[in-house]
Amino acid sequence: MAGYADNLFGSGTAGRVGANQGANDSTALFLKKFAGEVMTVFDEKNIMKPLHTIRTITKGKSAQFPIIGTAKAGYYSPGQDILTATVGNGTGEGGGLNKMTQTETMIHIDKVLMSSTFIAAVDELVSHFDVRAPYTHQLGEALANQFDKNVLQVAMKTGAKQSVKLPTNKATGDTTGLIPAPAWIEGQTKKGSVVYSMKSAGVTVGTDAETLANLTYDAVNTAYAGPATGSAKGKLKADPKASYLRKALFESARILDEKDVPSSDRYAIVTPAMYYELINNSENTDVVNSIINRDVGGVGSVSSGSLGQVAGINILVSNHLPDGIRTGEENRWTSQADYNNYALNYSDVAGIVFQKGGFATLKLMDLTVESEYLINRQGNLFVSKYSMGHGALRPESVVVWSDEQQPGQ
Repeated sequence: MAGYADNLFGSGTAGRVGANQGANDSTALFLKKFAGEVMTVFDEKNIMKPLHTIRTITKGKSAQFPIIGTAKAGYYSPGQDILTATVGNGTGEGGGLNKMTQTETMIHIDKVLMSSTFIAAVDELVSHFDVRAPYTHQLGEALANQFDKNVLQVAMKTGAKQSVKLPTNKATGDTTGLIPAPAWIEGQTKKGSVVYSMKSAGVTVGTDAETLANLTYDAVNTAYAGPATGSAKGKLKADPKASYLRKALFESARILDEKDVPSSDRYAIVTPAMYYELINNSENTDVVNSIINRDVGGVGSVSSGSLGQVAGINILVSNHLPDGIRTGEENRWTSQADYNNYALNYSDVAGIVFQKGGFATLKLMDLTVESEYLINRQGNLFVSKYSMGHGALRPESVVVWSDEQQPGQ
């Protein structure tokens, strides 16, 4: 018995109640207490569903949204023929018929978006927690996340498009970037808008009217967030600064006002870093005071870390702002060029301000979850799916923020 006087089990685990067939772990057979909570990933915050127009159809592949140009008024002189008179041409003649231009925009239904999983029957039997609820919840969450991402991409494309280098400018260092999206009816409806982190010192452009209109600084369709001095790129999203963010919000509000966009239901979508920089920043305490201090009309709260409105714009946070380059047409039923297209280089995108009527979702089938037991597979197949599409309605209702300077430099 030498060497075992102090321990009846000796140096091994043989005879220990918790040992599994004498293995080294003396606690292997002891009860594993179930905490009663299944740990899944935290749900991502989906915010876009109530912030834009949603139209539901029961049959069909697309929906038409008519666009009607603006009318003019003119002073009528007695004896004029109304049918032939010019309307409001500034020469004193007026009161004639308006010949308004019309067009349409179409929003199409994308292919069915789907998320699915398979749970073996035996796995469900031996599991000590409810497997189905967290699994099916995650399927629905995956679709909700993609919905938010698609809507935000369409929102960006409603207000901005990608500029293209002109052959004559490539040798001068001309760069591409985001520029205002075109109007549906030139001269009668209005363009989208872009607020740049930095104003371009000058632009190198071609001589055609469209290029000049897109690349020349135009206070109606473009603005910049940088202060009067010391302006630089990347101060909206990459390295957010409160003074830039505040100016971008006020410039966005100004542009929307000048385009007669309703002041109600205006929203800004920013990243968490941008949001909290507006509340707590070391750059300029006056910025925080103007947003938070109730004595000067602020409605935010440092204690709760919340912002109400700035320049009449409701500020919301999302991790779903598009970034990088999206290519491909995987959402389309066919290769038709006019079907929904979410592709764009979103690398410069910093944020967005919009009014609720700017873009829309067309819904054919809302989110649906189906399940079926497959005898030949001895388990349950779960499928979560929806059928929707997204498209632009009013470019003038959207202001896209770019972390770059105005292209064309």
